[in-house]
Amino acid sequence: MLKLADVAKTLGLSMGSVYRRLQAFNGDLDRHVRRGSNNELLLDGEALAMLRRIEDIRKAQGISIKRAVIRVQEELDSDHDSPTRITTGSRDKLVEILQRENEHLRQEVIWLREKIDRLTPLALPRGRRWWPFSRKQC
Repeated sequence: MLKLADVAKTLGLSMGSVYRRLQAFNGDLDRHVRRGSNNELLLDGEALAMLRRIEDIRKAQGISIKRAVIRVQEELDSDHDSPTRITTGSRDKLVEILQRENEHLRQEVIWLREKIDRLTPLALPRGRRWWPFSRKQC
């Protein structure tokens, strides 16, 4: 289960944006959302996959959140029409989404490591150099 903040970071959205997308489902995602300690929202992998799919559709077609939710719901309904597509179609979509997310995270780790390597020397204290002529001698 992922916290709402983690889902927002994964999707590159604000927490409010993720919350609006959850509300757009009108309760259809309730079985994928739980309340954790301190009443925080926790989402499972399927909820993340559906939210990712909404964003993919919304960005690709330039449509509103509500229309993207309707398209995702239609996709899910068409998967439910044939029993073989439930297991293979949904699973294949989820695997594809998770593979893209995994690759995105790998690229981000590489970028962050490069940043760390470049900034670490700036954060470390410099060694003191002794200059014989730097102090006045009496």
